[in-house]
Parts: sequence; structure tokens; C-alpha cells
Amino acid sequence: MQARGDTTPNGVRNSDHATLTMSIQGPYFPLIKFRKVLDSFIDLLTEVDQETSENGDLTIEWEISSIRAGSIYMTAVANPVNQEIHQSRPSQVISTFTQGIDQLLEVPLTPTGFSEAALKYTKTFGEIINPNDFAEIRFGSNGWNKSIAPRLAGNIDEITKTTQTFYGSIEGVLVSISVAARPRLGIRSSTEGGIIKCFFKDEMLEIAKEALGRRVYAFGLIRQHPHGSKISIQVDDISNFRILPLAEEMPSVSEILAKLRHG
Repeated sequence: MQARGDTTPNGVRNSDHATLTMSIQGPYFPLIKFRKVLDSFIDLLTEVDQETSENGDLTIEWEISSIRAGSIYMTAVANPVNQEIHQSRPSQVISTFTQGIDQLLEVPLTPTGFSEAALKYTKTFGEIINPNDFAEIRFGSNGWNKSIAPRLAGNIDEITKTTQTFYGSIEGVLVSISVAARPRLGIRSSTEGGIIKCFFKDEMLEIAKEALGRRVYAFGLIRQHPHGSKISIQVDDISNFRILPLAEEMPSVSEILAKLRHG
């Protein structure tokens, strides 16, 4: 089948550095497989956006700028939700996406900005490759171009098949509270490069509300992939969760030194 050219909607806010293209080549395109790939593509971009945004909020609205007939060829444009606040977010999210795909094709290590859910969505692309239908899936953006190989799924399996648990602590900014199903918090950790799920008991809810948007400390049972960052922490005692002082409330280096000198 020959391509009939691009279909591009009017008024698209397009820029070379803020687009991602997905192309699929093959002799046959089952609708159910295309839907699975498209859902995973959307879910992965959403997850990376939330995982890397300051407060765990969505900062980008994705817009289809062109769909080419013949093979499946689709370009998505990343538009900031708020142009003044999130101007740099499209390039940041796309860079996280491209670097993550590159890394997962090479080694079984969790990329920065890729949560456990993001790994699950990414694995779909490697699993669905089949010479009888979806023979090739390729992503491209601003000079970067990468064809997905089945080893992508194998590397992600290597990351996620085992976890280790140990007692420890995390510090970060409390960015979200969820009481649906199993109550949990979202703590953004700068050292881990993402949001860590913090499971808590009902009696911690009030202090959690007070702590929203503040730096917090949590101690408990941590779950982590051997080749990745921390996934979650279970806090069982309210005494193991506390709000940390604001930056302006912290003593300066000179104040600390003076205190040490004078005992």
C-alpha cells in the first residue's frame, strides 16, 4: 500500500525539539496489537512526565500532529500545560524517554525517570515485535532514531524479576496523597531521581495532610530492584514519619561551626 501523504491538523504548535515519532512496519497490522502499542506509548509518556515533574503533576499535553497512511507513522507534539511554568518540560521529558529507551536496549538497569509502571509500558514494545505482523517499531525525535529489539523486554524482565527488601530511610518532598485502595504517599527524592511510593497506616493521614508540599523523612521497610532505585517504603509507626524543617529554619554552616566550637 502506498502512502497517501500526511494529515496535519491546522494550528498545531509544532517545534522540532518537542516531537516524538512512532513508526510501525510490517505485513499486517492487527487492531488489537496497535491499540496495545498506542496505549503503552501514551501511558509511558504520561508516567515519565509525572515521575520527573516537580510536584508529580502532568506538565505536558500531547497532540497528534501527523498520521501517515500505509505503514503506521504517527508524530506527537509535546505542548506545555502552562507555557510560563513548564516551558522546558517537553525537551526534558523527551530526553528522559530517548535516554531511557537507549539504556534499556543496552543493559538491564532502570533509567532515571522510569518508574516501575514505566518499565511495564516500555516492555510492551519489545514483546510485540513479530515478523508476521509488527515487524519493526521505531521511535524518533530531533535526530535521534531507535529501532526496538526484543532484547528490550528481556532486559526489563531482568530488572523486575527480583526485588530485595531492607530497613532504611528516605527523604524528599511529599507531592501526593492517595487513599484509594491501599493508602499511600508520593515522596519525590532527589537522590533516587523520582517519586517513591510510601505506604502508611490510617493514623498517619492527618500528619500527611499537614506535610503535603514539605520535605519529609520516612523510615521503614524499603523494596528495591537489585539493579534499580527504591520502589517503595512501608512505614508502620507514626514516629517513623516526620516533617523536616524548611530551608530557612535550618542553621547555617557558620552557626553549626560556632555551636561545635562552644560545645
